[in-house]
Amino acid sequence: MCGICGIYSFSGGDISPAVRAMNGRIRHRGPDDDGYFDAPGVSLGHKRLSIIDLSRGHQPIYNEDGSCVIVYNGELYNYKELRAGLIDAGHVFTTETDTEVILHAYEQYGADCVSLFNGMFAFAVWDAKAARLFIARDRVGIKPLYYRWDEGRGRLAFASEIKAFLGDPLFKATLNPEALSDYLVFQNLLDDKTFFSGVRMLLPGCYMAICAGRMSITRYWDPSFQKRRMPRHDDYLASFREILRASVKRQLMSDVPLGAYLSGGFDSSSVASYAAELNGGQLDTFTGYFGEGDAFDERSAAMNVARRIGAVAHTREIGMDDFESTIFKIVYHLDEPRVGPGAFPQYHVSKLVSEHVKVVLTGHGGDELFCGYPLYKMHYFARLIARNPLHAFTLIRNLKPGEWKAAVVNILLPLVYPEMGLGLNLSRNHRKWRGMLGSGLREAMAGYDPLGSLRALLAGAPDDRLDRVQYLYLKTYLPSLFIVEDKVGMAHSIEARLPICDNEMIDFALSVPFEDKLAGYDLKHIVKEAMRERLPAELYNRPKMGFPTPIDRWFRQGLGGFVSSLLLDDRCLSRGVFDPDIIRTYLQEHTSGQRNRQHVLWQMLNVEIWHRIFVDGDDAFVLN
Repeated sequence: MCGICGIYSFSGGDISPAVRAMNGRIRHRGPDDDGYFDAPGVSLGHKRLSIIDLSRGHQPIYNEDGSCVIVYNGELYNYKELRAGLIDAGHVFTTETDTEVILHAYEQYGADCVSLFNGMFAFAVWDAKAARLFIARDRVGIKPLYYRWDEGRGRLAFASEIKAFLGDPLFKATLNPEALSDYLVFQNLLDDKTFFSGVRMLLPGCYMAICAGRMSITRYWDPSFQKRRMPRHDDYLASFREILRASVKRQLMSDVPLGAYLSGGFDSSSVASYAAELNGGQLDTFTGYFGEGDAFDERSAAMNVARRIGAVAHTREIGMDDFESTIFKIVYHLDEPRVGPGAFPQYHVSKLVSEHVKVVLTGHGGDELFCGYPLYKMHYFARLIARNPLHAFTLIRNLKPGEWKAAVVNILLPLVYPEMGLGLNLSRNHRKWRGMLGSGLREAMAGYDPLGSLRALLAGAPDDRLDRVQYLYLKTYLPSLFIVEDKVGMAHSIEARLPICDNEMIDFALSVPFEDKLAGYDLKHIVKEAMRERLPAELYNRPKMGFPTPIDRWFRQGLGGFVSSLLLDDRCLSRGVFDPDIIRTYLQEHTSGQRNRQHVLWQMLNVEIWHRIFVDGDDAFVLN
């Protein structure tokens, strides 16, 4: 696990000082080592967190004749098999690293090499013979990669994190208003745009080639939804167990200590169960909780799992004081506002992990791949009702108390507001976002429709409504969760691995028919039933929690003054991003208990802090 950066300049010039400054900005990603490659028109930088082949894994790494050089961030879980084939093809290795396997695979197969890799990665190869820079990212976007392309200059800068560009003298941080608009509507960014004007994300499953001052991007992987019907339902359960066990075994490879997150949910518990077994009965687990009552505390279920698998359990209470003291650092490390407040507790549990191990396994991906959200169940019923209206009675009989809202949002509201049926839950402000903006920004965005990003994604989606929902989650929400996981982990110099997002597991999950994923109208049925004999009964008798954060209560009580001090400060009010009257109204409504405005206040707070750090330049305190 590392950080990478670099600059390609067709017009030449001394770019190495900029790359060294960029690399310094992401030193938290690799405190163990750094390295550079410099040649006319290209400079590459690398920060290393040593996980595999600790003594010989220094980067950049070169091929036999020095004509190809690589900087790389990630883990390749099938590198040993690929290495054996490359040796048979005549390649000579000097290390035991997966980095060198990627480099020789590029030599052997060219751009097609990326289709062979099972893992999480972002890498850049400078091919001196072809005078080409080749950059690639893993299939589902577990490892981030950003770039700035100046076509007029034929100049490309790239990095693992956006903040690296602050070291480039040609970069000045300014707001991308389209990204802000998308964030206000979706509480997320849906395509390759970022909050920074001129900065793009290389999308998951894509590679980029730069040669002779020209840049091209190619998609090499897209999810396939071809269903595979097995003779018996139990065959899906057996396949899940077999694939998850194999995936966890692959991802346990490490030359440093490792552990696992344990939330008390099915996904993290399933991963931890196999990890403890395959790690010789030894495993450290990590759980965060809030002291705000049972609704915000999953320790009971997590501790039951830890006892069941014989793990050493570590816990961390997270409170209001932690929010006020770290929210600026969290926004800094995330680079830009994305998704909801889950990044806050994740940051603190990652810090707990860093005090014990260097690598941690997570349960990310289970909800998206195996229908863990009520959204899936509602769209499944909508499909059934479209085929036979009498299934409406089946829906009513099988709705749980907490699922009625999801039924209204995903089945009834689309009849009135078609955009609500596009497959993602929109922010409550989907019809009011322009009114939140300052007058100048409101005029500038008058012709912009954030739903256009969603419609553009849907143009490539399957026809089946459930496949479309899963497609959108794989393209939007899940990659954003990966970004948060990567950056809060790297803030503490730890590596997070995701066994449920292994290539084999993703392919399997997308092939399972929805009537089997939702058998008995039960969310995450495959995971629950496959793991029933390995997990405590308590997990099957408790509601899904998903690490809820008590910011509703905090913003009304102990943190109300902190939030107000930022949003009502002259800097924020005069910035022109949000309408001052709207800010005052939302604060008053929330603190008085008149309306719950926690989500929009969270958005406003993050946007203001982002401006202070990256636009105003108030970042000295977060760099220390």
